[in-house]
Amino acid sequence: MRIKYGLYLSLFLGLSFTTSAKSKGPIRVACIGNSITYGYGLADREHEAYPVLLQQKLGAKYQVENFGKSGATLLARGHRPYFQQEEYKKALAFRPDIAVIHLGVNDTDPRNWPNYQDEFIPDYHHLIDTLRAVNPQVRILIARTTPIGVEHPRFESGTRDWQLQIQQAIEQVAKSADIELIDFHTPLYPYPHYFPDAVHPIAAGMHFLAETAYQAISGDFGGLQLPAIYSDGMVLQRQRPLTIRGKANAGELVTLSFHGWSGNTKANRLGEWAITLPAQSAGGPYSLEVSTPQSKRKIKLSNVYVGEVWLCS
Repeated sequence: MRIKYGLYLSLFLGLSFTTSAKSKGPIRVACIGNSITYGYGLADREHEAYPVLLQQKLGAKYQVENFGKSGATLLARGHRPYFQQEEYKKALAFRPDIAVIHLGVNDTDPRNWPNYQDEFIPDYHHLIDTLRAVNPQVRILIARTTPIGVEHPRFESGTRDWQLQIQQAIEQVAKSADIELIDFHTPLYPYPHYFPDAVHPIAAGMHFLAETAYQAISGDFGGLQLPAIYSDGMVLQRQRPLTIRGKANAGELVTLSFHGWSGNTKANRLGEWAITLPAQSAGGPYSLEVSTPQSKRKIKLSNVYVGEVWLCS
């Protein structure tokens, strides 16, 4: 199998050397995946598949192409290896600047995971290596797989447990390859009705995938946000450090001010930030203010007290 990959790679490396000058055209985004990326089951995949929606969100500075192949496995010895598909060769020829990979759902098939699970991580690394070979500067984002519903005929006979193992393997690949991990699973998990066949999301689900990919690529997470748990009139536990968490655009500086104290941090690449308030004595009312100077956004909470917090049930 590796010999075949080597032949394909040599061909595309030869092509890349003849076009090594960096293009001034749009940023090329390759959506690599299976039938979910392809848009199987959608009434109008040419307008509803998530790569199409991603193109709309990113705009004219980007060129998004769909390289999804129905039934494709990440495993090279799976029943339909992505490495052997025409879409794989086209993705390499595209020489993407950004690659979004969503593979692993079909690897839960009993022909695949029970027999070749030890090869999943090496095969994923090989896919990453081939993308880097045609463009050493490629930015790669790999996705935790979309949910598989309980109505799936093999859900309790192995699919449920195997998908969990695949999710863990994908997370391990992201760490070991030092690439970005995005989550296609959690946003869709509360919506089983978006999966009429337990595998393929309807058009409404595609919007979640496009938004997740868009946020990761652009760093636009909707600006400064605080969870609803923080509100006017809230009480903070006295004499204990307290971590305030929220969202902002990736890389944004976030400043928190409370009762004469101020601290700051930067939102991570997932738009998450956390600032720990030092322990406070009982008192109030105070104001708690969070701001992002770059985007000039500010959230101010009033009548905040410090005291005893009890949970009753």
